[in-house]
Amino acid sequence: MRDRMRRFRLGALSVVAVLLVTACQGGATPTPAATPAGGTPTAPAQETVSVAFIAGQIGITFYTGMECGAKAAAKEFNVDLNWTGPRNWDINEQRPFIDAAKATDPDGWVIAPTDPDALIAEITDLMGKGKPVVTVDAPLGKAVELQNLQSDHYGGGKAAAEAMIKLTGGKGKYLVLHLSPGLPDIGGRADGFKDTMAAQGADVLPYVYPGTDTAKASDGVSAALTANPDLAGVYATHESAALGAASALKAAGKQGVVKLVAFDSAPSQIADLKGGVYDALIAQAPFNQGYYSVKLVAQAIRKEIDTTSVKHDNPTPLFAITKENVDSPDALSWVYPADLNACPTKPLGG
Repeated sequence: MRDRMRRFRLGALSVVAVLLVTACQGGATPTPAATPAGGTPTAPAQETVSVAFIAGQIGITFYTGMECGAKAAAKEFNVDLNWTGPRNWDINEQRPFIDAAKATDPDGWVIAPTDPDALIAEITDLMGKGKPVVTVDAPLGKAVELQNLQSDHYGGGKAAAEAMIKLTGGKGKYLVLHLSPGLPDIGGRADGFKDTMAAQGADVLPYVYPGTDTAKASDGVSAALTANPDLAGVYATHESAALGAASALKAAGKQGVVKLVAFDSAPSQIADLKGGVYDALIAQAPFNQGYYSVKLVAQAIRKEIDTTSVKHDNPTPLFAITKENVDSPDALSWVYPADLNACPTKPLGG
């Protein structure tokens, strides 16, 4: 699995570098287009296909952005979309949603795998039955699905470290808020940061694993502040941990003193960046992941594409938001929607 993640990192790193520096149907004969009274042909309506979308963590703005993208694609490509998922990034909580979706026998699937290995057999079985599966946000331990869309997590961690080094010179100690052991996506973000900081001679403390519990993340930062008076920076690898870290620094009066760099760009994170709590944010493209995954599954169901020619790794871009560029039009397009009423209208770069 480490070799697969390494290949993914190398394939996606050029995309990250550029962005972070600059801040019809199966086998059937197509129905002839109808010609209305005005004489202009109209395309035939596509038959509706059903897609189950199993999110990784409902209730955070990253997945709100992904839901926006999935629903936009569903509307555009005539997909009956079943969007669902757990409140926490936990395979035991996600499993019942997968089982419930199976009972509806969808034509295809999009899944955010909350465990890299637990779903390999099931997804292999679905693919073998002609039910195309695309994964998003995190990888499987083995490439058995049609395609995987995720950020370059290691590259994002490296970019976070580079931002931190600019702020602190790499002096002092640094805390990394992970999620849970054994996750290749969050692990990539943590290791990318740690490896880059260590190359500069920085002292990175042992990882803290708060899961998706904001209160535990806050407690972890508070404990680190007490135990390490020379704590220079905190790096949060995901939105829930970032919100907890920001809360702890504000409570301790350490915002701006202890530097905070984090993944994600929830509206509250943007407000706190402007307020001096965060120093840099690594924004992802959740709308793109939702939109392009649903589009691809719909195309595969209808046999509009040659699935054997589909590239498995399809990395989505990242963008560094800082105090210097936070109000720029480019940065504003990377802010996650607060709710479904604030959805973007198209993918980034689309």
